[in-house]
Amino acid sequence: MKKDSGFVEYSAVLLLFFIGVLITGIVLFTSSAINFTQANSRDFDNKLAADRLLDGIIEKMQALTLHQYDYRNNAVIQSLMQEYAPYRLEFIDISSGFNLNFISDTDIIDTNIARLLFSDNTGTAFITWRNANGLSASKEVWREFIREEVWDSCVSFGWLHRNDLDSFAFRTISASFGITDPDELFPLVNDFPRMNVNMVNPDILRPLIIRSSFRVERANERANELINRLRNSPVMHADISSILRIPTNHPLMSYFGTRTAFWKIRFTMPSSLEVEAVVAAIPQRDGGVQDIELYRLINRRFL
Repeated sequence: MKKDSGFVEYSAVLLLFFIGVLITGIVLFTSSAINFTQANSRDFDNKLAADRLLDGIIEKMQALTLHQYDYRNNAVIQSLMQEYAPYRLEFIDISSGFNLNFISDTDIIDTNIARLLFSDNTGTAFITWRNANGLSASKEVWREFIREEVWDSCVSFGWLHRNDLDSFAFRTISASFGITDPDELFPLVNDFPRMNVNMVNPDILRPLIIRSSFRVERANERANELINRLRNSPVMHADISSILRIPTNHPLMSYFGTRTAFWKIRFTMPSSLEVEAVVAAIPQRDGGVQDIELYRLINRRFL
């Protein structure tokens, strides 16, 4: 992650710089605030042009805040990809799935989730490793613990849900900042649903739906209904509760959302300079559970 000195990097210990930026409200600027150290003026100009292009993409991306759900063929995303087709622009959801940084103790010891995710079917080896090494900016360090079949369903970016205060992540955050009140850790800790169901392999939803403590009636049947629906079309947040026959305040609804929290953006400049950036959906404080205030650049690097 240190291929370029202009890349603003997450720290491995709770991404402290990122959290500090968000909590204090300091905006992370790109083209106007990045101090390039390259002596080559052409290299400087190419990177400056890339940052300006990225600024424009993120500005136009703000239109997503008006949408009720995100999916691969979203009109805003498709329009941007067409507009910037010469740059081979891509948008990748990097926060929908099981976030093993933020996964709660309750989830990680759930038999069905453990069997779905972990090569040892228990998660014991992962917990031991995580307790020794802390949180990770890249999921690559988890590869030995994760079943290959669900590798793409695991993520390392996301917001910590306020229901996950019994997690390793919250204990680490609380200790790092000396803060125990989750409200004071906004936006890192918030009510944003943990994953966008429109952007995941629908099969990974079953272990949560059939969890006995959630008491979903005819759980396997309801899981089949939701999974089959998602294989054919995206859903809105209200559709999820309707299909599963659960109220909108049911604990499952804190897992299953329809908005993407973190996007990775990739494009290539005419000079062959490749750019990769991460953009966060910043929730509205005291808004609805999926209300987004704006999209903000978190980091970017040149490849």
